[in-house]
Amino acid sequence: MGNVEYKQLYLKSIDLTDTTFVTTYGFNLTQLKKSIEKIGILNPPLVKKKSGEQYSIVCGYKRLLVCQEIGIKELRCAVMCQSIEDKDTFLISLYDNLSHRVLNPVEKSITISKLQKYYSVEVIVKKFLPLLGLNPHYSVLDRIKPLSSLDVKIKDAVVDGRVDEGVAAKFLNFSKKDRELLFQLLSALRFSKNKQNEVIDNFYDITKRDGCSISGILNAKELRDILADSSLNIPQKGSRVRYFLRKLRYPKIVKAEKYFLEMKKNLNLGDSIKLTPPPSFEGDRYCIEFQFENMDDLGENLKRIDSIKHNKEFKRVIEG
Repeated sequence: MGNVEYKQLYLKSIDLTDTTFVTTYGFNLTQLKKSIEKIGILNPPLVKKKSGEQYSIVCGYKRLLVCQEIGIKELRCAVMCQSIEDKDTFLISLYDNLSHRVLNPVEKSITISKLQKYYSVEVIVKKFLPLLGLNPHYSVLDRIKPLSSLDVKIKDAVVDGRVDEGVAAKFLNFSKKDRELLFQLLSALRFSKNKQNEVIDNFYDITKRDGCSISGILNAKELRDILADSSLNIPQKGSRVRYFLRKLRYPKIVKAEKYFLEMKKNLNLGDSIKLTPPPSFEGDRYCIEFQFENMDDLGENLKRIDSIKHNKEFKRVIEG
């Protein structure tokens, strides 16, 4: 690299708190520490002089953290020319990272936030999102960008794969206190991606509709009883929590579903006949499906279907 000279620098002259050009997040230094302790630093960190005798990190952030941890006071560094613009310095750091690893979602978010200092949104979407392995769409930018501003615990969970990145961005719709409570609940019940989305969307809709807080919902006796029930395993608790939230979010639909299931049970249709209501009970079209193996089986099913038209509960459901 041109405009670079190698110098022996004191570690204290490198500002490890200055992350202007750093995008690294969510890492474990254990293996790197073992390597540096055994064979030293083979690839000198790249730094840039900023003022007086202080330097900013460009490349090698983790190496420098290890040096600090194991007590190295002086090391050989590659020092960039001060005249190189910050935009180009950041690109050097970014391309160096991309040359040997895939950035995690939080690192991509940090990268996007820092790119916005130098480039328009259009350039970031068209040029840099594909570079980061993302589709060049504004919706992708909107999903990834907020991650870097989340609480540390949530960012760590995104990096570990415990919280979906799309779900994580939705946490910013809540206050810091509510985010903590939501995160505790999702972590305790270990929901899948789809269920995380369902739960957080229901919480959001309920709080907006009723003007309540997450803590208010979580303090409901029914929900507290579910979470405290030692006879339930985690999937069972998760299922009941989701049903509880559904009842709060869609009380009329859940009530209609319960009534429909009880009515269908009383019809004694058997296992081969399937009676399905309209989606979300919106509309008037019901569906009956059945399977049969022979003519006698067909006749028996048709008799059962014909008999339900005389059922009062069924007529009440169909006719309203």
